[in-house]
Amino acid sequence: MASRSQIPSATAHQHQTQQASSSFTPNFDVLETEHEYILEGELPGLHDKKQTVIEFTDAQTILIRGRIERDVEGEEKKGNLKATVGEGRVGAFQRNFTFPGSIDVDAVRATLDYGVLRIVVPKLVKARARRIEIQ
Repeated sequence: MASRSQIPSATAHQHQTQQASSSFTPNFDVLETEHEYILEGELPGLHDKKQTVIEFTDAQTILIRGRIERDVEGEEKKGNLKATVGEGRVGAFQRNFTFPGSIDVDAVRATLDYGVLRIVVPKLVKARARRIEIQ
């Protein structure tokens, strides 16, 4: 099992209370294998991949931000329908994760399936020590 120091840490942003009702902090699971970190975020209602930005703010910190919009159809467009209970998460979201070791930023990949954003972050392969023979 990985020691605590090897697991990426979420920055203080996730611990802040929500500033406005139009923003939220999505839940993420962070998994680790020998060769990579896997982040899986719960984003039900996110269908448009263009609404999400994943970027590295430095060599070890990943920023995930975006927006989930409620689908508006029929009577709701006319203003005749209003939600009396709205438990679905809509609005802007943002999460930061900092990795404890070097990662391969150029090999990161992401998928979005059924409201789950999955980001695979490979660890940087360290060069092995080896002896070079003089010929």
